Amino acid sequence: MTKLAMERKDQKICAYIEYLKLWNAKLNLVSRETLDDVYNRHILDCMQISRYLKKDYCIIDVGSGAGLPGVILSILGYHHVLLCEQNFKKCVFLHDMKVQLGLDYDIYNGDIYDYYIKSEESCRVVLVARAFASLSRLIDVMTRLKVKRGVFHKGEHYRSEIAEAQKLYDFKYEVKHSETNEQSVILIINLVRRK
Repeated sequence: MTKLAMERKDQKICAYIEYLKLWNAKLNLVSRETLDDVYNRHILDCMQISRYLKKDYCIIDVGSGAGLPGVILSILGYHHVLLCEQNFKKCVFLHDMKVQLGLDYDIYNGDIYDYYIKSEESCRVVLVARAFASLSRLIDVMTRLKVKRGVFHKGEHYRSEIAEAQKLYDFKYEVKHSETNEQSVILIINLVRRK
């Protein structure tokens, strides 16, 4: 990445943080306690999953909310990003970020279970989520959409979430320790099959 590209990326992240703080007063996009350290608590936390995502993947951010991690991945140069959010007001925020920051992502305002992926595209699709739902529900979304890979932020109870999901599904998983929170992990889920 060139120095100019790095500067543009940094400018967009700074602008995103400012917009997030402004909009948060109206929409409660993130916890108010995290606003003093948005970069470490949210931006770096989202950036760390980029090491597990290829640039040509089609990324679906489920329950995008404030655009975390989808907006951040778009800023990092991922071009096939879909932000899925049921809340219309949050979608307005996501659209405003797209316009204000000149980003390239799509927004789906609706229930993820109603979204359709062409079967020939499903092999390139990766589901990402941060603070959206239990692992069982995320895997359920993966099976319904026929998505083969998921990359999910999970907290300290991730082991019990894995055990619960294994009652319903067979799947492969990798646990990557979070760089931003010693109690959190990144779960990489592959080869899901309902029992």
